[in-house]
Amino acid sequence: MSKALKQIDQIELKIKTLIDENLRLQGEAVDNLERIDGLEKELKEAQEEICNSAENTIALKTANAMLGSDDYKTKTKLKINALVREIDQCIAQLA
Repeated sequence: MSKALKQIDQIELKIKTLIDENLRLQGEAVDNLERIDGLEKELKEAQEEICNSAENTIALKTANAMLGSDDYKTKTKLKINALVREIDQCIAQLA
């Protein structure tokens, strides 16, 4: 009977250890989920900032082109031609 009691005590000890480990892992999981949420927020903010920067860059390039910068004259002409074609298509659809 002594052997059986020792085995039961060992099993109880292992179960307690497993329960403690399970609780610790659940706490880590919650912490990791919170960290993931924070990182997702940061990523979204960074993506929005990149998008805004890209829009600002395009606006600045367009402004430089309008000021007569030689680097952007061809791009400006191509953009104007594309806009004229779009307007012509709209007029054709209305007619």
